Amino acid sequence: MGATLCVVAAGVCLAEGVVAWVEQLVVPGQIGSSPDVDGANVWIVGDETECAVVDPVGDVSGIQEVVGERQVRLVLCTHVHPTHVAGAIGLAEATGALIFLHSDEFPFWARHRPDRRPDVEVVDGLTVDIGRTRIEAVYTPGHTPGSTCWHGVDLDVVFTGHTLGAQGPHVAGRAFDIEQQVASIRGRLFSLRNQTVVHAGAGPDTRISTQRWDVEFWR
Repeated sequence: MGATLCVVAAGVCLAEGVVAWVEQLVVPGQIGSSPDVDGANVWIVGDETECAVVDPVGDVSGIQEVVGERQVRLVLCTHVHPTHVAGAIGLAEATGALIFLHSDEFPFWARHRPDRRPDVEVVDGLTVDIGRTRIEAVYTPGHTPGSTCWHGVDLDVVFTGHTLGAQGPHVAGRAFDIEQQVASIRGRLFSLRNQTVVHAGAGPDTRISTQRWDVEFWR
């Protein structure tokens, strides 16, 4: 079964009439060591000329097919499993994109590809411009030491990896510190606007407002 493409946000009109949007590519298969995660969401954000790819996995030719003639400028990692390392490097080699990763993830990355370091060391608050919109790094340690979400301010979206999804915090697999993960969600993600759409690394979307007020997760 191949990957499935879905345009999930026809975005927002930005300055000078430019439209940015988000596309979701669902790649089947188990990701990392989590038996409850069957399939990964790869997110593509940008416009008709350039884009960034969040957490690429699997055969990068499928991502390139979706991207088409657009330039892939950035690979934005929320965290890494072996499949993320391979996907990020494969896409970067195929397109010339720069790989962005928080330095606290470097030790895990180096165990799998010590010969190829990420290009940009991410710090909290780092911003990147893509498709005339801005995306900001939000450091959210917990699921892994260097977990980082990417907040599309103009689009009211946040790419959360395995920090937060429709079922709350993802706790299986290479969980590092669930208490720290929950603290990151409450302190960093819950400060975003209520209508912010959560695009997670697996599963369906949710919104910050839904997660903030769901007593089943936070009581």
